[in-house]
Amino acid sequence: MSAHARSGSSVKSSTADSGNGLFVRRLTTEIIQFGTIGYPETVARRLRLTNMLNGFLFCGFAIFSISYAVTKWEMFYPLAILAGLCPLLWLVTPFLHRINEVTAITYICVANSIIFIFACYLSGSEFGVHYLLLGAPAVLLFLGSERILVGLTLFSVMIGSFIVAEFWLPEAALIVPIPAATSALHKVICMVWASLLVFGSIYYALRVGEQAEAALEREYARSEALLRNLMPEAIAVRLKNNPEAIIADHFDEVTILFADIVDFTPRASHFAPSEIVRFLNRVFSAFDLLAEKHGLEKIKTVGDAYMVAGGMPERRDGHAAAVADMALDMIKATKRLSAELKEDLSVRIGIHTGPAVAGVIGTRKLFYDVWGDTVNTASRMESHGSAGRIQVTEDARNALGERYTFERRGLVEVKGKGEMELYYLTGLSSTA
Repeated sequence: MSAHARSGSSVKSSTADSGNGLFVRRLTTEIIQFGTIGYPETVARRLRLTNMLNGFLFCGFAIFSISYAVTKWEMFYPLAILAGLCPLLWLVTPFLHRINEVTAITYICVANSIIFIFACYLSGSEFGVHYLLLGAPAVLLFLGSERILVGLTLFSVMIGSFIVAEFWLPEAALIVPIPAATSALHKVICMVWASLLVFGSIYYALRVGEQAEAALEREYARSEALLRNLMPEAIAVRLKNNPEAIIADHFDEVTILFADIVDFTPRASHFAPSEIVRFLNRVFSAFDLLAEKHGLEKIKTVGDAYMVAGGMPERRDGHAAAVADMALDMIKATKRLSAELKEDLSVRIGIHTGPAVAGVIGTRKLFYDVWGDTVNTASRMESHGSAGRIQVTEDARNALGERYTFERRGLVEVKGKGEMELYYLTGLSSTA
């Protein structure tokens, strides 16, 4: 056979094995999930566990039936027939989920109690079949804490059946004569099976608990990250420590920056909504990085307007310089983005320094905001400014000092403010 033929045969064999494995996994999944669709996930998880227990019993009784039959048929045939008929009972179990969530596990517990008592009647209590009932504590896992009364009732039925078989039925066999050594071995096997059932149930409960804790920790981390994105960390901590508190802080001096994309409204009319959002996201994400770089607080975006504050929520020196540095970087960033996006992109930027009040108001969709004349004036600086330039008030210019260069614009009539002496921030001075 050629190498190519061997290779082709190997590929076909591998594909067939993969297909068979996939079929087995799908079949197993279908069996485990049978009858659980439509229930809440917490209930469906327990029903899937019930189906797994049902499969465990099906296989167990089949193994016992075969082992009884092949060992000494003339001695064990009543037990072999009983164990062989039991798997037929378990075929019904998944269909009982259609009645309610407790019917199947109730059926399993009661049927097992009856079967094991009858088996002990046939073979004597020394045969130890009833020791499988010691797995009764596991039934609580299949019902959950909200069904604790049903769980305790079924637990009592199984333990009561164990007591009946252990103390009220004769030790010696009435119908099936069992050798002492065989009885001892069988009792040990049944005890091990019951122990494995309890151990498996405890392990499963621990794993589910650990997974729930891990999921809770992940959700908490996501919530914390989301909260930190919505408002400053210091404000978020204050809200968490005292949710009912009114947060309102006065600042003697902060620096506010407003930026607006020039001619955005007519441009937006030519783009699809998704393209508009992608465009704004690209631009504002670049601005967000600059705010983080300069240690400033992004307050909000409104349409195509972007607002940043310096000197809050934590008071700091040099907030005006940090805002000015960000503004200069924003001009550079828009030029770079213009080349990348192949769009003629420019922004108007306005800056003002003065007192303000900041805080959180309302009870829904909370966010950190700033109020006061300083905010209004900074907004006017942007709206009365020029494309691609940074307009600042005289107060902002005085706060920035000699480290920066300015171009005097002169007296300008500003809506709601009257005449104001305004300047354009042009860059850093040569001595900076």
